[in-house]
Amino acid sequence: MNLAQAVKQLAHLSLHAVLALSLVAVPVLAADSNAETRANAIYKDAKERFEAGDLAKALSLVRQAEALFAHPAIIFLRGRVLHKMARLREADEALRLADVATLPKPLQKPLADERLAVAEEMRTKGELLLTVDPDTARVTIDGEDVRLDSVGWLTPGKHKIEATAPGYQPMLRDVQIPTGESATATLRLVPVAGSLVIIVPGGLRDAEVRLDGLLVELKAGEKLGDRTPPMHVQAGAHRVVCSRGSDESAHEVDVSASGATEVTCSDIAPATGTARKVIGWTGVGVGAGLVGVGAYGLLSFFLVDTKDPRYSDPRYQTSHDKVIFGSTYAALGVAVGVCSWLFFLRDSPAAEPAR
Repeated sequence: MNLAQAVKQLAHLSLHAVLALSLVAVPVLAADSNAETRANAIYKDAKERFEAGDLAKALSLVRQAEALFAHPAIIFLRGRVLHKMARLREADEALRLADVATLPKPLQKPLADERLAVAEEMRTKGELLLTVDPDTARVTIDGEDVRLDSVGWLTPGKHKIEATAPGYQPMLRDVQIPTGESATATLRLVPVAGSLVIIVPGGLRDAEVRLDGLLVELKAGEKLGDRTPPMHVQAGAHRVVCSRGSDESAHEVDVSASGATEVTCSDIAPATGTARKVIGWTGVGVGAGLVGVGAYGLLSFFLVDTKDPRYSDPRYQTSHDKVIFGSTYAALGVAVGVCSWLFFLRDSPAAEPAR
C-alpha cells in the first residue's frame, strides 16, 4: 500500500469516526433524550448498511433516525446515501439542510467536499427520469444491471436501456442524455399472450370455472362440451378453480407463450342427472331411426332388379332421388346419435394432472 492510499484510507476511517461521535458531541436540541438514544442506535445501523453497500436499507434506516432526531449528522448521512444512489437533486437538498451552524466543525469540510462533488456531477452529467411498468422488471443500462431506485444521473451521450420481466415482451430503448439536463424514458412492457384450455370432466353445463378469481363466461354452445375454447391470457402463473355443487378443484398452472396449455379439474364429480340421460338416449334413438330410413332408401335403389318384369310398371321404377335422400337421412342420423352420445352420455376420460 503506497502513502497516498494509506492517507486516503485513514481519512475515510476518520470521517466515519467523526460522524459517529458527533451525535454525542453536539448539544442535544431535542427534549426527548430517549428519542435521541434510539435515533443514535438506528443511525449506527444505517451507517453499517451504507458501508456494506446496502443503500436502500441504509436510506430507510437513516430516514427513521431523522424522524426521531433530526441531527445534522444524520441528514449528512442521508445526503451521502442519496449521492451514492445517483439521486443527486435529493442529495444536494439533504446536504444543504445539513449545512447549518450546529454541524460540528470536523464535519464541515467533509460536507463542503460532498456538496462540491454533487454539484460537479450535476454539472457534468445528465439526469435520467426512468419509468418502467411493471416496476418488478429487470433493467439494464448499457448491459449493466441497475435498480430503479438508483437510476438518476448518467454520463452524457447515448445509452441503451433494456427491461425484461416474466410474462412480458422485452423492450429496448435508446436514450440521449444531455449534459446538465434531464431526459425522460418510459418503458411499458407488453404482456405476452398464451393459450389456456380448461377441461372439466362431466361437462361444463353445470360447472363453474374461475380464472384468477374471475368467472369464465361461456356461451350456451360452449357449455355442451367438457372443455373451454382456447382463452388468450398473459403468459405466466395463473390460478384455476372449478366447482360443481360442493366439490371444488383448484390448480396453479403456468401458461406458456408458445402452444396451448391445458389444465384438468380432476377433483369434481361428473354430473349424472336423469334428464341428461333421457335426452341422450332419445337422441341416440332418433339418430338410429334416421339411419334406418336412410338405409332403406339406399337399399331400395341399389337392390332393385331391373330385369324383373314388374320393373316396367312405373310403380316399381326407382329414382336417383332415393340415393340423395337416403344418404342425407343416414348422415343426419349418424350426426344426431354421435352428438347425443358425446354431450349427454359419454363418460369423460381419466383426468390428467395440471400442466
